[in-house]
This record gives sequence, C-alpha cells and structure tokens, in this order.
Amino acid sequence: MLEVRKIKSKEELDYATKVAEKDGHNVPYATHIIYNKEGEVVGLWSLASVPLVLVWHHTKEIKKIDSVYLAETYAALMDDKGYNDFFIACDKDSPYYKHMDKFGYESCNWDTSMFIKRLK
Repeated sequence: MLEVRKIKSKEELDYATKVAEKDGHNVPYATHIIYNKEGEVVGLWSLASVPLVLVWHHTKEIKKIDSVYLAETYAALMDDKGYNDFFIACDKDSPYYKHMDKFGYESCNWDTSMFIKRLK
C-alpha cells in the first residue's frame, strides 16, 4: 500500500528531492510525498503550488518592445504576489524560444508536454 501525504518539513522535502534526482527526476514546489509500504520515498507531487505564467501575444499586433514591457509587467506582478521565481511556458516554435536565456530565463531542461484534465 502506498501512503500519500503533505510534506511535513524542509528536511523531508530535501531528502525526497535527492531521491527523485537520483532517479533522474525533479518536482519543483513539491507539496506531497509518496511512501511505499517499506517507508521508502517513491514519489513527489506538486499540487496547485507551481507559480506558472502562460502567455499569448498576437504575432502581428505586439511589437518586440511591447513584449519586453509586458514581460517586465508580469514579472513585477509575480513579485507582488510574493514569488521569488516562476515558470513560464514557451513553445519551441515561438519566436521568443531561442532568446529566453537572454531574457533572464533558465531552461528546466525538460522535454515535457503539458496536458489538461477537465474536472467539470
């Protein structure tokens, strides 16, 4: 039987993060930990805790300088919300993709697709 529960301490999070990294994975902003019946850490979840920015800018109506201004604006809004960092989604075919590091973003080095589960 597996046990899923909220992470109780920084030490527990740090240990579980090391276990995940040793397995070749990471879960930023983990909120829940999964233990197997032997008490070993076998998973992490991040449930509704990831500061994520999703953006659409019109390809013809938004100029490059507008994009810089808008990026500074959503960064300031995230800062106002108290976040020290945040994720931003960027399609590989976006004209911004190859410039993200110049804009101050670090790649997560994930080859991951996101999906949506509609609950209602």
